[in-house]
Amino acid sequence: MHGMDLRYSPAAERFRREIRRWLEESVPAKRRRPRFWIDRDGSEESLELRRRWEKDRFDNGFAGVDWPAEFGGRGADHEIRAVHDEEMARARAPIGPFLGLTYLGTALLGPTLLRYGSDAQKRTILPRILSGETIWCQGFSEPESGSDLAGLSTTARRDGDVLVVSGQKTWTSLARHADAMFALVRTDPQAARRRGITFLLIDLTLPGVHVRPIRQMSGSYEFGEEFFDGVRVPVDGNVVGRIDDGWAVARYLLSVERNASPISQYVEFGHELDDVIAAARHTWKDGLPAIEHPQIRTRIARCRADLELLRVRGYDAMTRTARGQDLGADASVTKLLWSRTRLAIADLGADILGVDGQLSTEPDGRHHDRLSAESDGGHLGHLRWRHLHVRGQRIAGGTAQIQRTIIARDLLDLPR
Repeated sequence: MHGMDLRYSPAAERFRREIRRWLEESVPAKRRRPRFWIDRDGSEESLELRRRWEKDRFDNGFAGVDWPAEFGGRGADHEIRAVHDEEMARARAPIGPFLGLTYLGTALLGPTLLRYGSDAQKRTILPRILSGETIWCQGFSEPESGSDLAGLSTTARRDGDVLVVSGQKTWTSLARHADAMFALVRTDPQAARRRGITFLLIDLTLPGVHVRPIRQMSGSYEFGEEFFDGVRVPVDGNVVGRIDDGWAVARYLLSVERNASPISQYVEFGHELDDVIAAARHTWKDGLPAIEHPQIRTRIARCRADLELLRVRGYDAMTRTARGQDLGADASVTKLLWSRTRLAIADLGADILGVDGQLSTEPDGRHHDRLSAESDGGHLGHLRWRHLHVRGQRIAGGTAQIQRTIIARDLLDLPR
């Protein structure tokens, strides 16, 4: 794409036809229903289906399409990556931070290793990320530091050729299924806040690691917390960058995280808004379908406009990244936009459902019979679940307050 021409190249459109054919076979219609994965959340069936799908994706060449071929990717350009993201989201494939078993590896750790990793780390870790052989989680948040990443207290004391890790991480996506974690640890307690921090890869099967799931109010066990009791992590192969100099690595990863998938988010959130509109058509308020109320229509239009803005920002980020530019603090604008937009869509859905939206589950977590997926066509239960679930995504990647502070300080140069 050049200038204001938002059309894709012929090569990208050929790839679109190729991946769409594969997705028709690999994501059957029943798995595209809004409630399919929610109803199986936490089950062995869900885990096994997603594991097989990730392996199939890798075997067919649709994992890491823009990664170098030597590490298992296709070596494709940014347009191919954008088409890949669009089509995956359009097919409701099990991708993203909630369903994608390889998401944190492919979206966050992989790009970070491509920039900061050693040759050995790239050769050994990257292909195993794409194949799903190693599932990664992210160990940044801690109980006492909240969104203050530099305030972390998990320590890693040097003992010969190992780092001895002690402390706790929390709100960790994929904690239940992960084989390994990329984490920030404090290796020099005497250094300034952003000094003395190391970016470390930790095998979660090592002695002294304890993982405990966290149940959200939606009923999902997406997050977990990890306890490290003198875990001995070899320095060789597990430190990314240099010891005590992990802040630069972390900043780059955070910029990637905050701008990871605006193209697929645009499509995914569009699905969610379509679900809200469908619910508004068959939910009555004050004697009229909710869709007929002006305030509901206005909120739908505002969400649609914000989605289009997210799409344009996605194209801009894609182009700038392809030119080798570091998005830096500008990624915080996209993060603020997508979290605000998704929350607005979820809140609109809850307002349309009204009191029915409060009857989603029995005390034991089972879906309420009176408003089951079968009785409402799958829309109401999905909207209820999402309204509860998206609360955590406002925090993931940094809270709105953190993003506004970054924007004010680094983009607008406002005084403190």
